[in-house]
Amino acid sequence: MRLPTRARVYIAAVAVAALACIVLFVPQAEFSSQFILAWLLLAGIDFLCEIFEVEVIAKRSTSAAMAVCIAAVYIGGAPLGILTVLLATLPAELLLRWKVLSKNKFLFTAYIGFNVGQLVVSVTTTALVFKAIGGTPPPYTTIWHFVPLSFAFITYTIVNKSAVALIVYLTEKISFVYQLKFYLRHLLTQLLSIGTLGILIAVLYTLSPWYILLMLSPLTVVQASIRGYTRLRQQAQQAFERIARVVGERDPYTGEHSTKVAKLAEQLARALRLPEEEVEQIAAAARVHDLGKIAVPDRILLKPAKLSPEEWAIMTRHPVTSAELLRGLEIYEGVLDIVKHEHEHWDGTGYPDGLAGNKIPLGARILAVADVWSALTSNRPYRKAYSKQEARRILQEMKGKELDPQLVDEFLNLVP
Repeated sequence: MRLPTRARVYIAAVAVAALACIVLFVPQAEFSSQFILAWLLLAGIDFLCEIFEVEVIAKRSTSAAMAVCIAAVYIGGAPLGILTVLLATLPAELLLRWKVLSKNKFLFTAYIGFNVGQLVVSVTTTALVFKAIGGTPPPYTTIWHFVPLSFAFITYTIVNKSAVALIVYLTEKISFVYQLKFYLRHLLTQLLSIGTLGILIAVLYTLSPWYILLMLSPLTVVQASIRGYTRLRQQAQQAFERIARVVGERDPYTGEHSTKVAKLAEQLARALRLPEEEVEQIAAAARVHDLGKIAVPDRILLKPAKLSPEEWAIMTRHPVTSAELLRGLEIYEGVLDIVKHEHEHWDGTGYPDGLAGNKIPLGARILAVADVWSALTSNRPYRKAYSKQEARRILQEMKGKELDPQLVDEFLNLVP
């Protein structure tokens, strides 16, 4: 993997900013016995959270370590926050990225430099905001103490999540806004729990630094919650894609076709510069859009000749069946209309609802173009595949009839 120039510049800027934070604030630390004990305990818990981080979306991981970092800021300001990150995150990153070293030393250095650097910048920024709005170390005796605590946690969350979202955008082209929306929409409860735990760690510290160890259990629960949620999403998606492959075993064309359509639809969606969330939904819909064919009898699905009107009526039910099978699953909540209306026609002659023009969901129109191209360029039981030139001609003829004319033009610019 070669990092884009913009990503390299960004990583270098984060590393330089982190070094400046270290030079400016670490010398301010007062290394009393209580400070050192708190530092070691926080760093130990932080390290455990880091090595068990969870990838919630592509190239994007999170953990309960946020609670530990924010607690370090509450207790000892920027010096303790920075020292906790260095003692915990640096060895954790070395352990997690060690395999990268043998493949690409520069990438190994970039990973560690950025991941540690952005956390140093995050805790320093949070500490400065916390101090500026009147935040003080524990104990906390009035309700007003929780105002700067809350603002500090919000600051840390925004800085930390934005810093990582930006590097993922620069390297993977995954929408910056999509990443932030994902956390706010799907992991808001966990984030609020992490913020609360950060305050509790600071409160327990006032009783005794050793009491910080009591937070291992609730931190583990939050970490398990994030992991369980992520695993459930992944398992649901894998299960339905396996079912789609079962349909493919009945009809080899359907199995190969869905994979091909997913790639084509994703390419077209990206060419239209759609938000990453929509691109992912369209690709996910394409992989399972023929799921409903599991309810179509073999005598119809595999028939080499033209279908009778009765057989065709049964076949046309499969988009609705696909949508019904996916209904109620959070991972597919944004794809139901795409799957259901993929066989609608631009001129209103399609099925199941006879929608026309822009009333057809954009994702369904994109999927339809990719679906038709895949069908034309694949061997079918009743005919051989058309050549690319012939397929282009047929697609042109379908503009304004079955297919969205603008999408056809955009798609033909993508294929040879």
